[in-house]
Amino acid sequence: MRNSELAQVLRAANPWWSRRRRASWVLDDADLATRARHEWQPATQAARSILADLAAGPRPGTVTVVAGPRGVGKTTAVKDVVAHLVADPRTDPRRVVLVPVQRTEPDGTVAQWEPADLSTTVRTPTRTGAPACDDPRVLVLDEVGAVAGWPQVAAHAFHRGDQVVVTTSVLDPADLAALEQEVPAATVRRLHPASMSEVLLAQPGGGTQDVRSAYLRHGGLPRALAEHRDLGDVGDELVRWLAAGLHHDVCRGEGGCPTELLLAALCATTDRFVEPQQLARALRLSTAEVARLLARLEQAHLLDPRRGLVDPLLHRLPSLLAPDRYAAPSAQHIATFSH
Repeated sequence: MRNSELAQVLRAANPWWSRRRRASWVLDDADLATRARHEWQPATQAARSILADLAAGPRPGTVTVVAGPRGVGKTTAVKDVVAHLVADPRTDPRRVVLVPVQRTEPDGTVAQWEPADLSTTVRTPTRTGAPACDDPRVLVLDEVGAVAGWPQVAAHAFHRGDQVVVTTSVLDPADLAALEQEVPAATVRRLHPASMSEVLLAQPGGGTQDVRSAYLRHGGLPRALAEHRDLGDVGDELVRWLAAGLHHDVCRGEGGCPTELLLAALCATTDRFVEPQQLARALRLSTAEVARLLARLEQAHLLDPRRGLVDPLLHRLPSLLAPDRYAAPSAQHIATFSH
């Protein structure tokens, strides 16, 4: 993108730069509004607790990575942090720069910034629309993990004295190692879907079997829990958004196999452990191709090879996306082969 285009994107993503919008932006922010419609309060409280020190005030010269699977609430969690920072009269709101590295298009595809655009924005923020300020910046790089070279960009801002907060659904061990080599004190905070025991604790009045049965349908992602509570099941919008994000995380812009086919094949071939050779036969791919897909599923926090998919909703996703082709797995299967 040209610098003028980057500036337009940044102005839209950082409404608190305007004095008139410093407090009111939270009322019409799309992500916060989506959470408000269907909020699972225990997840919100847990995320706020994990990031409480970031919300207390700017922390120059630090790098924090907020990692977790799609739909676990990373973006809303860091926007809560931003809301606290810019509402504090001691903080110049122009210091806070949210960089929306990914967005979901109306057709459901995921668009991502190019590495050069990320580098230009972080290294020369005033050239790409960020207002000038005297204090070190707070740079929030949202959903950046699939952009090549992001650890080096984050490290550059760190060495400049800025605070860097990164959110990512994809955490490649090589990227984490590169970041830690440049910034040994970098910290990783992880957000997880709720487990069944956590859901039971949050619903002390519910019968154990009823809660278990519901959990094996909707899983532990915050919005899925809330939609099941409010609507009776997980909504189509969430299913499509989740599938688009998973496809991007695993296929990385390549053709790859559709998300629903990959997850269905995983369900069909997994016994005590994930079996790469059986999965390769089911998908008609080479074992090398399957190994790459499995590694990306792990990096996207979706799969534990020894314990299965990390959330029950992932087992049901194929049947929700294409009910005419895929039958929903049994509750026993989901209970046995979920993390």
